[in-house]
Amino acid sequence: MSPAALARAETPPSPEARQQRLDRWWERQREKEAADRFWNGPREARRNLTRDQIERWEEQRDRRLRRPRYPF
Repeated sequence: MSPAALARAETPPSPEARQQRLDRWWERQREKEAADRFWNGPREARRNLTRDQIERWEEQRDRRLRRPRYPF
């Protein structure tokens, strides 16, 4: 590596740059959590479903996706 590259690698980022990087990281985490909630539904609601409710929910999803009925 060149001496200039080594010098750049050794300098820590400024506090402002570090804070901006952390803010972007947290924003991305919030986006991913929102996407997970969109696809999976709220965790609390999924956790409290009975087995019958889950089977009914999966049956409706299978019908919507045109999957064959269980058992195959």
